[in-house]
Amino acid sequence: MKSLKTLLRVKQREMDVLKRQQLVIENQRKDVSNRITRLQEQLEYELKSAEAMPEMSHFFGDFSITIKKRQEQMRVQMRKLEIELDKIGAQILERFSEMKKYELAIANDKKRRDQIAAQRSQQYMDEIALRGYIRRDVS
Repeated sequence: MKSLKTLLRVKQREMDVLKRQQLVIENQRKDVSNRITRLQEQLEYELKSAEAMPEMSHFFGDFSITIKKRQEQMRVQMRKLEIELDKIGAQILERFSEMKKYELAIANDKKRRDQIAAQRSQQYMDEIALRGYIRRDVS
């Protein structure tokens, strides 16, 4: 019984570590998404600036290409992070499943012990009642 509780604690710690990793990766994904958004906003701002100042518009083409390359790199990074999140999610589900198995085993063991204790108590009470009956009958 003690070993099951120990295994349960180990699995809980593993799950806590995985959840922390998941949170870190989720924050990284949000950060990358925000950077992509900021780059898009910067691109739109520069487009408006290029329209307003035609003499600067010849620089906009290279700038636009560079921004779009950065955005694509960040989208690739975002896909990698999402794959990692999926892996961690699967590991969390696996740990959770294992934890539930241990919790059920512990609950079943407790139920069995409670039943045994109830049977012993009932046997003890039956024995006391039987002795009382015999004493009353003998007198």
